[in-house]
Amino acid sequence: MKLRTTLLATALVAAGMAAPAQASAAAAPTVYFVHGYNDSGGSDCESLWANAVDHFKKQGRESLKTVAYYQGDTKCDVDVANATTGTRIKHVAAAFANYVYDHHTSKGESIEIVAHSMGGLVSRVAMLGSAKGWEGFPKGKLKVSDIVTLATPHQGIIDKDKYDSTQWDSMVPGSTFMDVLHEPANRLDQDWAAGTDWSFAGSDEDKTVNYDSGIDKGYHADHKYRYLPDADYDISHTNIRLLGPGRAKFNLRYWHSSEDEPHDTTNGWAPLETAYNALDRNDDW
Repeated sequence: MKLRTTLLATALVAAGMAAPAQASAAAAPTVYFVHGYNDSGGSDCESLWANAVDHFKKQGRESLKTVAYYQGDTKCDVDVANATTGTRIKHVAAAFANYVYDHHTSKGESIEIVAHSMGGLVSRVAMLGSAKGWEGFPKGKLKVSDIVTLATPHQGIIDKDKYDSTQWDSMVPGSTFMDVLHEPANRLDQDWAAGTDWSFAGSDEDKTVNYDSGIDKGYHADHKYRYLPDADYDISHTNIRLLGPGRAKFNLRYWHSSEDEPHDTTNGWAPLETAYNALDRNDDW
């Protein structure tokens, strides 16, 4: 039987037909890149995410999509909303959630998310609102295997007076939005968040979102990465989504919830390496 199977496979190859693999690996999930707040009400996705997309492509990932949600967004792969800075973050999250449900979850497909700044709140609330069955959201958990947030204000922004808009006001520490996000039933250690691997990265040098907020200090996430002050590179609010490998190593402190203790290294990954590895490695650290 083994000989006959081998001969069949050889014949199929000779005829230009690929023999079926014994255990065909599933295609890697689509990665969605979700940008952050822009007071102009529009972002150029191609420019914002060029470095990240390039790095992920070099690792062999093919299905990579940038997300538009502002009216003025340009050069994005998918458009999920027609929002302005006056649109509540919750409503943007609902629009994104419905897109993910319609294009993936309803078909049994899982996705992955890399989000910067407010994009991390959009992603987090998309998951929360769907799992909780909030009005305007899909009814049921979204199939999202991994979420990585870069400089997301999980506990709010630093300069509450920098902009005047509904979205900016929602990101002020102590806002109703922030309070709801951290209600005991809405935290990431609850059942609604299970099944998704959550990774948060923040930086000491970020003047918009301090590292406490970026890693949601004091609250659960599966993995946390704190970029400590670095003599060679300013890990600013913008640079955390731009810096990839091939540069000096970084001063990094990281935690895994399975270990419950931090590790320090001066040979740390660049932020985009952290984002990719957080999706790719899962429990294999």
